[in-house]
Amino acid sequence: NPNITDDGLLLPLAQRRRNPHCHCWSKLPSDLLQLVFDRLRFADFQRAKSVCSSWQSVSRNSQPNNQIPWMIRFPKGNDPDQNNYCLLFNPEEKYNMYKTPNLGNDFAKSFCVTTYRSWLLMQPQYKYMDDHWFNLYILDLLTGERINLPTFETEYGLTCPVLWIDEKTKDHLVIGMADEDYAISFKKGYNSWKQIPTLSGIEGCFSMVYKDHKLYCLNYYKLKIFDFSGDNNPVRVFKTSVSGCLKQPGGSCMRLPGIPWKDQAAHSKKNLVVTLTGDVLIVKCYRPSFSVIWEFEIYKMLGNNEWEDVFSLGDEAMLLDLGITVLAKDMQGIKSNSIYFSNATPYFEDQYDKTEIFVVDLGSNEVELPHRFVCSSFPCSRARWFLPSFKR
Repeated sequence: NPNITDDGLLLPLAQRRRNPHCHCWSKLPSDLLQLVFDRLRFADFQRAKSVCSSWQSVSRNSQPNNQIPWMIRFPKGNDPDQNNYCLLFNPEEKYNMYKTPNLGNDFAKSFCVTTYRSWLLMQPQYKYMDDHWFNLYILDLLTGERINLPTFETEYGLTCPVLWIDEKTKDHLVIGMADEDYAISFKKGYNSWKQIPTLSGIEGCFSMVYKDHKLYCLNYYKLKIFDFSGDNNPVRVFKTSVSGCLKQPGGSCMRLPGIPWKDQAAHSKKNLVVTLTGDVLIVKCYRPSFSVIWEFEIYKMLGNNEWEDVFSLGDEAMLLDLGITVLAKDMQGIKSNSIYFSNATPYFEDQYDKTEIFVVDLGSNEVELPHRFVCSSFPCSRARWFLPSFKR
């Protein structure tokens, strides 16, 4: 080692700096630095890029790891001058929150119905609408970039919505149910929303997932998969019965006097989820009346009309609202074998005064409220998980 003398002592720092065999951290090869930057979590990425000018330069061609789900908390109230932003919680930093830039005066008068990476699909609140004309828009909550969509007429807005967008070209696709009987879509290049005639037989659809150019549609009778990879209309490539794991709701319940209805109702959600490996899951989550504990049942599709119970997600974590799973093994900020979900009902934004958001460990059945410390003093009406997409 050229930095050690015959006596085995380290050379003085100034002498080592003059030694041609010594290398400064700021002079590391840019390709090596980029490999490191691409593996850093958000907080570490922000710290590393501020070390020196050369590291900051390399960071412009990199982006932090975006496999950790973040939480959006929307402010309570509809004052466009006070509530035109939202707060972001990063599970890697349990005591910090980030405030977005100004997201526009109509942000407080809209609510988020679905997300894709950092993009939100925003729908106007019913009390601010005229008749039944809906004007949705797509918003990047980190940059404020906005894509306006044409208006369309329907009674309840866009239900079961899915959103996909290409970060580079800004090609985008929005699909949802405009009525119980038919689906509509809009993509870049269209002048108006279009009904999708080939999506037949999905009446009453209540859960959709769009992944790898395939649309998964679930109602109480069938699961159907449509291929959107072609230039023409989507083609149905698979269908199967779900009668073995789903039953259509029925009956009625009586309201108990003196107790708010929202505290008596049995909350229930049924979602489609497509895993990293392409397995199709149906997730039933429900909370009996008066209970604070959510219960889960998970079924995996084996083949046509065949389903089996699932009790573990292994090294993956489920983002229930997004209908996907992500790898979570040995990653700080995300728990494997867990379900990330919220109890929000996106089509009835005023149904509850406050949305709760949870992480449920399927191994221990423990429920965590990861935002409790930092959010206790911030009034909010809605919250949801999303996967951020960090740009330069």
